[in-house]
Amino acid sequence: MKKHIFFFMGTTAELIKLAPVIRELKKRRIDFKVITSGQTNVLFDNLTEYMGEIIPDIKFREKGKKSSLVLFAWWLMTTFLFAPISLWKEFKGLNKKNSYFIIHGDTVSSLMGALIAYFYGLRIIHVESGLRSFNFLEPFPEEICRYIIIHLADILFAPTKWAFGNLKKLSGRKINTGQNTLIETCQWALRTKKLPAIVKKYKRYYILTMHRQEHVIFRRDWTVATIKYVIRNAPKNLNCILVTHHLTRRFFGNRKPIGQMWKRVRILKTLPYRDFMKLMENAEFIATDGCTNQEEAYYMGLPLLALRNRTERIEGLDGNVVISKSIKTVIKNFLKNYNNYRRKAADYKIRPSRIIVDFLVNNKIS
Repeated sequence: MKKHIFFFMGTTAELIKLAPVIRELKKRRIDFKVITSGQTNVLFDNLTEYMGEIIPDIKFREKGKKSSLVLFAWWLMTTFLFAPISLWKEFKGLNKKNSYFIIHGDTVSSLMGALIAYFYGLRIIHVESGLRSFNFLEPFPEEICRYIIIHLADILFAPTKWAFGNLKKLSGRKINTGQNTLIETCQWALRTKKLPAIVKKYKRYYILTMHRQEHVIFRRDWTVATIKYVIRNAPKNLNCILVTHHLTRRFFGNRKPIGQMWKRVRILKTLPYRDFMKLMENAEFIATDGCTNQEEAYYMGLPLLALRNRTERIEGLDGNVVISKSIKTVIKNFLKNYNNYRRKAADYKIRPSRIIVDFLVNNKIS
């Protein structure tokens, strides 16, 4: 019986982690369709060399480049009302037990996709399931999204034993993939020998990035103070590469908070995934509020200072990763002794994408 497989995504970050599954499906010549929510412009061309050319089969209207809570709420409301109606022709007549709707992680798009699939009675596949910070305000709104999704999903693919344990009270089918699918995309990116020009230019540097909306929107003063503190206390012989996302570009466009320290700062826009992984691999350390970076740094053994109070991941804890918890002494100690947190790069042979696709192909749910 033919299986109907759909991917629903709204960010490039989701694509990066779903790319290995897409690649494995294409390798086995299994048909699937890709639906994009319009939350952001998903950069499929960044991963063409890895998974081949992908053109979304269904695209909803993009939110737009301007960022505000009002515009985001308007996009969310209109898309959520429009999407179920527009997908009726696509989903009508399908064998619901043999139709898989794949979502990833904890984005608003993933939650939207889960609700749409639930409305149509499709089997909801949740990849990267079971990660929890156990605090609904950090990361926000991702922790809320993930909590709702895991209660709606039919099949939950957990990336670790710990994540698998967080799902034990749920009714869905739970499978431990042994690692996050991210490791496959990350390993592909690191295999390239080509270095971004900025790596050659600055040689010794660290990466600083702040983009969490609970920080740059709701805690602007704290964000400025934290960035200043990191730059002020980082080793003076290192250049700072400040990677700005769309929220932080707007944020720093309105403020010049660093003063004379700005001379040691190189502002950089977001890079294609493979280039950013090479930038990370050659850095002295990274200070970031992004949790995906925590996993990537763990794979590389790269010292990482997490500029946040909580994390929904266990990778690197008590090893190469330090959670700052907004404590200045913790930040200062890391910056002074960052080399003490360097670890040997991970050498995983596991292929989570195979586990996921094997299940989609060979297993049925009663």
